Amino acid sequence: MKVDKLMTTARNRAGFKINISDARALYAVRKRRLFQRSLTIGILVLIMAASVMVYIHWGEAAIDFFSDPLRVRAMVSRHPVSSRLIFFFANFMQVVIAIIPGEPFELAAGYAFGVVEGTLICVAAIYAASILIFLLVKRFGRPVIELFFEPEKIDQVRLFRKPGQLNVLMYILLFLPGTPKDILTYLAGLTPMRLPAWLIIISARLLSVVTSTVSGGLLGAQNYLYAVAVFAVTAVVALAGILMYNRLNKRARQEELLQKKDPGEDSRVRETITDA
Repeated sequence: MKVDKLMTTARNRAGFKINISDARALYAVRKRRLFQRSLTIGILVLIMAASVMVYIHWGEAAIDFFSDPLRVRAMVSRHPVSSRLIFFFANFMQVVIAIIPGEPFELAAGYAFGVVEGTLICVAAIYAASILIFLLVKRFGRPVIELFFEPEKIDQVRLFRKPGQLNVLMYILLFLPGTPKDILTYLAGLTPMRLPAWLIIISARLLSVVTSTVSGGLLGAQNYLYAVAVFAVTAVVALAGILMYNRLNKRARQEELLQKKDPGEDSRVRETITDA
């Protein structure tokens, strides 16, 4: 009887410990989600408040000002350092926070600074933010990613299970418009990839930046027909990039499921090749 009571007590304590760990994990998940939602809502409120304040103070004059690229570029010329630093910081924060898409910032860069300078500002900000993210994730791991992305969304990405294809695959995905570059940038830090390789791979984002800044530059030059044409071509390429990403991710998920069902299949294939 005493032995049975002791065993029952031990099981109850073990179950209690498991329940505590489960509760802590659930609390951590809810805390991260609260942070994500609060951050998203806070940024949206700030953007809306800033827009309302601009309209209240300047009204239609502000709309007329931003609709005239010559006046915008004249203002940029009057504030050459501060305007570029503000734009660099805005692009940098967009990559780090990963909530607002980068295309509006890249369009605005081309509109305000022209294609070449706008591209350089955006690429410099992307490099600085991507290096910071990579190093933070390497140092602190998955919790950094979960500050901005749901765990389910992170687990959906199955593309980087084969180290031999990692660098090439990451370069292609960052090169194509339409792929989820924000989460890919964060996930790179969880892979065996080294910083020198990552510095080369970041350059793949140049194409998507250029297509946006060219569109913004054409709008700034009031070449609306060409701007629409670039938008249309970019949209088609982006759609192809989305389809390719989804297909590759689906194939990687299927391969992983097959390996779980038959873990010895790979070894049998290797033995067959060796015998042949």
